Amino acid sequence: MYKFGNKLDINFIIISPDPNISRLKGTVRSIKNNYRENTNIICLVEKKTKKTNIDEMSEVCPTFRGGDTITSLMNKGMKKSKEGWCMFIIEGALIPKKIEYKYSSWIESEQDVLFPVLMLHNRDGIPKKIFGNFSNCTLNGILIHKKLFLEVGNFSENPIRISKEFWSYDAFEKGANFKGILGIKIC
Repeated sequence: MYKFGNKLDINFIIISPDPNISRLKGTVRSIKNNYRENTNIICLVEKKTKKTNIDEMSEVCPTFRGGDTITSLMNKGMKKSKEGWCMFIIEGALIPKKIEYKYSSWIESEQDVLFPVLMLHNRDGIPKKIFGNFSNCTLNGILIHKKLFLEVGNFSENPIRISKEFWSYDAFEKGANFKGILGIKIC
């Protein structure tokens, strides 16, 4: 379905558990500079966020209230996003150039769930810890098609790692393919 070099149309869902307008502006700027100026970007904040903060953030990109957990923000973000591929980003992270090409070369169908594989290195540059599965991967850069998400359902209200693990079991039963991609750095 997708071929290497194809431009991938991505909806960005910025998760903001601790709202900071400067970090939000930095993330949105990096998306617009390194991806596309007119891309779909939304931001999700916790339920307790003050209206003045939401109004200020809404001037940067559409901002919505979720619940009290990260997974509630992810769930609401998927519901509020447009159809197609959705990428989670934590507020303050910067999007690298040509990210759409890095992901598009691995996509075979809308059943794919892509995520970055991260490694921590020791002082000698030797990998000491690898985050290579969906349950322990970073939220920055998780790419899910909205159609698959709606078919599988919401992330649970458990701690994030457990919630991702439960969701991945349900997604796998629905035919999802989980793909870790090495070399994508979103920080």
